[in-house]
Amino acid sequence: MRPATAAALLGLLLLPARPLAADGAEVWRRKCAGCHGADGSGGPRRLAPIGGPEIQAKTDAQLFEVVAQGITAPERRMPAFRGKLADAEISAAIAWLRTLKR
Repeated sequence: MRPATAAALLGLLLLPARPLAADGAEVWRRKCAGCHGADGSGGPRRLAPIGGPEIQAKTDAQLFEVVAQGITAPERRMPAFRGKLADAEISAAIAWLRTLKR
């Protein structure tokens, strides 16, 4: 396969991720930044940085479940967003979260 053809195919494969991440920025701003910070560095409650290795090591499926189900541990709490956000919005926020990797 010629390099130009390979590059074009790769570009087509990456197209869906760009709009999803862009939509995720808006979801993040509205629903996540208040606690996690606009840049994922932690919010007023000093939550673990979202761009840090602990969070970034999780799979998208694991992150989806955390966002959907929330966290109810006494030392860490996060509301469940299932029913408050569409699955596509949760996925978009996760795609945006991946752009915050440090």
